[in-house]
Amino acid sequence: MAPSLKVRGLALAIGAGGFLLAGCAETPLAGPAAPSGPRAAADDSDLWNLAPSNADSLADVDLAALRASPWSRSLTGKGFAGDRDESRRVFGTDLFAEGERMVTVGTETGGAPQTLTIVRGRFDAARIGAAFLMATPGAKVSRWRDSPLWEGGGRAVALVTPRTLAQGQPEAVRGAIDAAWGIVPDARSGPLGVLRRALDADRASPAAFAALSVTEAMRGRAAGVIDLPPGLTTAAARLDLGDDLNLDLLAVLGSSSDATAAAATWTLAVRALGQQRMLALLGLRPILDGLSLGAEGARVHGHLRIAAERREGLADKLLAVLQMVAGAHP
Repeated sequence: MAPSLKVRGLALAIGAGGFLLAGCAETPLAGPAAPSGPRAAADDSDLWNLAPSNADSLADVDLAALRASPWSRSLTGKGFAGDRDESRRVFGTDLFAEGERMVTVGTETGGAPQTLTIVRGRFDAARIGAAFLMATPGAKVSRWRDSPLWEGGGRAVALVTPRTLAQGQPEAVRGAIDAAWGIVPDARSGPLGVLRRALDADRASPAAFAALSVTEAMRGRAAGVIDLPPGLTTAAARLDLGDDLNLDLLAVLGSSSDATAAAATWTLAVRALGQQRMLALLGLRPILDGLSLGAEGARVHGHLRIAAERREGLADKLLAVLQMVAGAHP
């Protein structure tokens, strides 16, 4: 639905912009986490427990943190009004206001692309069911394991637990429930989980985290929009909103030569971006002042910091740019 796509687009826009500002932690990439095995009940303590291990893209957004931060308050308070209306119509609730955390997942392998949205918040099962049935003619009510499931029109909504909602294609929603029970592997044991641990996003929770595996289909869609360097396999972005704004990113390439070439290309692109008149007119040139870039082995790493004293002049401009980028995300 629209809210999930917009939030996913916003978080992945952070990662897409990171191809120009690519970065990562200095520690080596750890291997996949071992699957936990079947559980006695659905475990939603970590929303990654519900995401499939073969996810190709994932955005993890702390909605409560975004609502609280002066950097992003205007986005969650006023942004995407049409999507909030659609959320109320389909779910009987405003996920932007009621949700505490949202994870959106895209999977392209093994057939037709699938999307899955997972939200933790305060939910009323009767209100969600009534809204879905009204918005989806012919929808049916059932259960999958211990979770109520509403299905129709090629999509489904389930309350995996009373506080965690999953929405997407019916097979994706059932898969989320199975993953929560530990019956199938979750995203923590997949390649995106490796990126999450590399940026320490599994322990110190950021305001937003986005990760993706660069598939051939993704390269095809990116053609003519953004240049993906040869050898780029995975990338991730981590956004922290304290007094200052800090952005760390990770780009993993096939070889050290690929990484060196990518770092050089991105450095030139950033310099060229800094010379754009439009950037100066919008007052966004200071964003680049805190940027550092570098290559290390097969990785490109960097860090962007925007000091708190620049927030008042930049927050609304950043909001406009992020809305534009997220709105254009297919």
